[in-house]
Amino acid sequence: MISEQVRAVSRSFGFVIDQLREPLRREVQIAYLLFRLGDNIEDTSSLDAAEKTALLDGLLQAFREGSSFEEVLGARAAGDWKDLTPGEKRLFDHTDGIIHAFGELDVGARDALLAEAEAMFKGMARIQRDFRESGYVTLPDTDALEEYCYYVAGTVGDFLTNRFLAQLEWLDPARRAQLLGARRALALVLQVTNILRDVRDDHEHGHIFYPRSLFDRFDAERLMKPEYESEVLRAGQRMVRWLQPSIRLASAYILALPRRQYPLRVFCAIPYAMALKTLALTVGNPAILGAESVKISRTDAMLTALTARTLAPMNLALGPWLGLLQRDLRVKLPPAD
Repeated sequence: MISEQVRAVSRSFGFVIDQLREPLRREVQIAYLLFRLGDNIEDTSSLDAAEKTALLDGLLQAFREGSSFEEVLGARAAGDWKDLTPGEKRLFDHTDGIIHAFGELDVGARDALLAEAEAMFKGMARIQRDFRESGYVTLPDTDALEEYCYYVAGTVGDFLTNRFLAQLEWLDPARRAQLLGARRALALVLQVTNILRDVRDDHEHGHIFYPRSLFDRFDAERLMKPEYESEVLRAGQRMVRWLQPSIRLASAYILALPRRQYPLRVFCAIPYAMALKTLALTVGNPAILGAESVKISRTDAMLTALTARTLAPMNLALGPWLGLLQRDLRVKLPPAD
């Protein structure tokens, strides 16, 4: 049931999780579903801030106590909530089954997941509360962008690294410190990729995650108008240039994973490589302001996954390939202004 629920929400991420071995696969599947439940509550415009906070608190309490979240939902018809896909809406019908599966996890996995979920949910609520102006959630600068990305993605990086290291007790202290030091970089790259390509959709739902400080001219309400096209594209290029140190750190994180831990390397390398290709496709591309989502082709995605799986055990092959993807992105960036 758990695997089916993951695939119902995201077939592509379900495929990535399937690269892992048990018991880590199960831990990550349940973590993904809990994080998505919280994200769905936060994303819908059908609830006000107080209702969202109450439901997020109730969700965490239900997971802690092994109680029913469907009772907390009560008469709220999650199937009618706005801004969510059909799969995201249906996920709420299976919450109690997910809670039951969570209760069967190792206690270390349960404690780590609840700690990161609490940080995520409280942080998302803070962003919604503290950065709202003129009807939009607007990030003022890259510090706020990094804070937002920590709440929605860095917490996931923290959880994953915690669970990776739980299975790598034999790892030497230097390598362990390297992984801990870089644990949020990959999550930051993936989240900024989503922000870059989803600018129109986010704007339609009242969110502007391109930091205001990256614009020469800024008007929240008119940002998607034709006269602001060059401003949005330039801000996106500046955001990707700001991301470059994290891109290098994310590569180092993957290469620091022990080579014999093939599933961990593949799990990280596939979404990272796809993010680099997506960034190269979207940065400076006016199509991101159109109605259709910009993404790499299905054929390119399959080829990327196959290449990552093939090269994952070999640093002398994986490192240069990731380096080429980084170079392809850098050549799309104009000189710093």
